[in-house]
Amino acid sequence: MVLFGVCGWALLRGGRPERIGAVINLLASCVTTALRLIDAHFYAPAEVVVLAIDLGVAAGFFWLAIATIRFWPIWAFGFALANLFTNVVGPWIPRTPLFAYLTGLGIYAYLALGALLLGTLRLPRSAQAWLRRGMRRDLISNNRGSNSDCPSPPSTKNDLTLDVTIDAAGPGK
Repeated sequence: MVLFGVCGWALLRGGRPERIGAVINLLASCVTTALRLIDAHFYAPAEVVVLAIDLGVAAGFFWLAIATIRFWPIWAFGFALANLFTNVVGPWIPRTPLFAYLTGLGIYAYLALGALLLGTLRLPRSAQAWLRRGMRRDLISNNRGSNSDCPSPPSTKNDLTLDVTIDAAGPGK
């Protein structure tokens, strides 16, 4: 319920980065759940297919973190890395109950959903189109003559000029 609520809200109300993040979460969760329903061995720590899915999630959030102007993908990427670490280290700790392992994975998944939810809630309803798109390349392309409605980045020239007139007669004369 939480997954569908957060991802549904991000798809309806979020900008492009939030929608991409929602799709990443939905796809990974649905594929992993389907695999685990088909065969119970996918619950095992460091299962290669599930590890590949988690690696794809981490790669997706890494791309979002470097390609967007949003901050929440950095957090989601960090939680995805913690999920990968838990997945890889799980088999090396032989006495860890499966319940504890799966709970650890679930906690990081909920934290990533929390980052997505906060990112969606922080986006103002009246956000301009460039902010809704949220991609760094949109900000850069505006200076190259595109008809984008993105704000121009600050000039690299020193636009500060000092206008001083000096009275030749001197002060008080």
